Amino acid sequence: MLSEPQQKDVWERWLAAEMRANYFGDLAGRYTFRQNLLVWLTLLSTSGAAFSLVTDWVPREYAWVKPALAFLAAGLSLMNVVFQNQRRSFECADLHFRWNRLAADYENLWNDMYSSVADSTLAKLREKGAELSRSGMGIPYRERIMSKWEDHVIQHRVGQAPQVHAPA
Repeated sequence: MLSEPQQKDVWERWLAAEMRANYFGDLAGRYTFRQNLLVWLTLLSTSGAAFSLVTDWVPREYAWVKPALAFLAAGLSLMNVVFQNQRRSFECADLHFRWNRLAADYENLWNDMYSSVADSTLAKLREKGAELSRSGMGIPYRERIMSKWEDHVIQHRVGQAPQVHAPA
């Protein structure tokens, strides 16, 4: 059975896990969008560079267009490698899934806080949360995005503040 402070802790960790799940889901979508944008821009610039090399459609006074398109394609390819959007998108999607699972585990514990194994379950969930926090260290923190999801979860849970009750 969980004490009142432990019950409050479960509630707060449940909300925090939901916030983080939403945050990493949002980031995964943003990184995927950036990856797709870079891929399409690279495709367009390389196609333009290749087309300009095999045809003479560019007048002599605009000869700079051919190398500019080639440099643009090379720059976009470099950005794609440096930014690692695809890898970050996969990492964020995985973290979204794992934080979502942790939030569900906290919800289950909340609904079964008077069981005899609640103390040990809480300890295991705290350890899981610590591991997940360590896993997300490679992802840059975006305070504005996190604030958005904190506000969302708090609004979603209004009226569901923790009601700590002693067992009957």
